[in-house]
Amino acid sequence: MLQFSCSNTEKITEIIDNPDIENPEETALDPDKIVSINTGATVGSFYNFWSTRPMINQTRFNSAGFRASVEDVKSYVKSFNLVRVLGGRTDDLNNFYKGVDSNGNIITDFSDLISSMQGFMLTGLKPRIVLDNVPWAMNAEQEINTYGNTNPPDDYNIWRQYISAFLMALINEFGFEEVKTWRFRVATEPNYVPEHWNGTKEDFFKHYDITVDEVLKVIPDAIIGPGNNLTEGNATFTTEIIDHCANGVNYATGEKGTQMDFFCISYYEKIDENTVRFKNTVEQYRDKLDSYPQFRDIPFDIQEFGILRDENKVRGLSLNDATELGASWYARIADLAYDYRLAEIYDWGQEFELGNLPQARKNVTEMFLMMQGGSRVAAIDHINEHAGVVPVVKGDAIYLLVYNHNTSRNSSSKRTLYPQLEGGFINGDSKWKMNEWTVDKNHGVFIHELYKDIRAAGVSEKTNGRIYGNRASDRFEDGWKNVFNANFTKYQEMAALPQTITDSIIDKKDGKLTLKVDLEAHAVKLIKLVPE
Repeated sequence: MLQFSCSNTEKITEIIDNPDIENPEETALDPDKIVSINTGATVGSFYNFWSTRPMINQTRFNSAGFRASVEDVKSYVKSFNLVRVLGGRTDDLNNFYKGVDSNGNIITDFSDLISSMQGFMLTGLKPRIVLDNVPWAMNAEQEINTYGNTNPPDDYNIWRQYISAFLMALINEFGFEEVKTWRFRVATEPNYVPEHWNGTKEDFFKHYDITVDEVLKVIPDAIIGPGNNLTEGNATFTTEIIDHCANGVNYATGEKGTQMDFFCISYYEKIDENTVRFKNTVEQYRDKLDSYPQFRDIPFDIQEFGILRDENKVRGLSLNDATELGASWYARIADLAYDYRLAEIYDWGQEFELGNLPQARKNVTEMFLMMQGGSRVAAIDHINEHAGVVPVVKGDAIYLLVYNHNTSRNSSSKRTLYPQLEGGFINGDSKWKMNEWTVDKNHGVFIHELYKDIRAAGVSEKTNGRIYGNRASDRFEDGWKNVFNANFTKYQEMAALPQTITDSIIDKKDGKLTLKVDLEAHAVKLIKLVPE
């Protein structure tokens, strides 16, 4: 969001969310609450950044039941990023590499890969492939790390043969023209040692160069990039991989630079840290990419994303917050993502663990879907901290995504914002029809009611478990499922995105349309305006 300084408070018309008020009084408004919006000044598109989901185990697509469950998320999921497909896993899946023959040629069996990928393709979605863990048998000395075998291969000739054979198996089954449209990522969090990479920074640069070189021999037009950089304090390197791909000596070709068609990081928030660290995390990567003309406009993604810990520093299996806090945080992230030109944010999922009910954050995605394809227009404010407006013009409608986020769950810091629209569409019509949808503690959230019912039923609570994640099983013993199933209809109704204003008529004054938007401490509202 752009910032500016404003001197004195100006007198403008306050439009109250009450269609019965015909003559709202002139009120002096705090300039710290005003968002000036020029609906005629386009700053970019409201593009879809939310439609790829990571997947740890592609064999799940062998199940017809799992494929059927994917149908429920197709409104916002268009592709899956499949990790640890090559083997080297702790669960002993994907053992396609069978060693070498007496002539040094590799032996492989990709029948299980093809079976699971056939299942995947039945979904009609697009796969993305992560070339990460090296098969166990490619290392004479094996070390089991958190995510399996994270060692480089002992022999890169063997690794090259394996990458080539893997790609040819996919091409032979699904066709060259199809496979060349898939993205290929080399490694996962390669700066997370030894959990995801058990080697040095230079070891990874070599691994990346050789892998890219082999992929391009099979698919000259392949879309390929390096693994998502860990952005926690224990990362062993940050932007150096960008420098290497721009100016480094390529370990495979001996020439300058390495192909990099996209760049990506991981981004996880921790509620206990009471911050949104997006700007400090992303800015160094954005600046580094922008410093090289060849990388300035490549997709810059977050390929792992979520709220990793609750306010008690507990992680659990949940990777997000299912309350209104998670919703307002997501709106804040979206605003920043457009500011920093993030292309995609891969999402682990926005549904509750049972019943496919939406978390509060999923309702924010429903708002995004209404705005998708529109044009973002200029907004100027000097609002402090994590609140703002994302204005979008789409067809004959103006959409305003208005949010207030506080980093503490217990915050009671409500806000009132005054979006003030002029220019463009606003110049023509004097009367406007307004509709509004809301997510806050009283709207579009069911988990508080679920927890109240579970506790009333006497189900044992894991007081050291994660609270308010997307998995109640992190916090409660199995009896919670009976409570959930018994009250499913109630929770389903509470989980839906509610419309909170319908067809309210508002008037323009002095060439401007000014709205008053009251927001809870964690709140997101979508306002739709159309000429009356």
